[in-house]
Amino acid sequence: MTKFVQICTVAALVAVSAACNNSSSNPNAPGSAGSTQAAFTVAVTPSPITAQHCSPQCPGNSGSGSFAFAADMTINLRETAGVGGNATQMTLTASAGGQQFQPLTFTADDIAGHAGTHHVDGRATLAIPMSLVYNTPTGTANLTISVSIQVTDDRNNAVTATGTVNVI
Repeated sequence: MTKFVQICTVAALVAVSAACNNSSSNPNAPGSAGSTQAAFTVAVTPSPITAQHCSPQCPGNSGSGSFAFAADMTINLRETAGVGGNATQMTLTASAGGQQFQPLTFTADDIAGHAGTHHVDGRATLAIPMSLVYNTPTGTANLTISVSIQVTDDRNNAVTATGTVNVI
């Protein structure tokens, strides 16, 4: 079952997600054969994310509030070097109409609540499904979203994957 997440700011509520690639073409980089460190990519499906206009307004987690837009997505954290790891934190930040909103931070437990686990095996993908409801100060669905996922790999290295995606 997909959980709903509502992201609150003083001016607006926004939904967030992202797409990025944290890999390198350097043969000695963490993604190469014989790597001693995990390497991760992050992709969001679909991309771009298409928001749905809520009519009537969408309720939030607590059943209160009303939101103009809903967006369904899956954030995929893929390990490419053969070294697994645990997603320890995911931070999502959105901006619309020149305004950046307060980041939404998910803990390892939050990630596991959405995906069933926060661990990704080597050369595997952790799919994190989300359904988000939000408003923007401009009244349009358009957002630019960034994501940062921190991972501690199975060799105790700290690894971060970052990127951006749009909601239309």
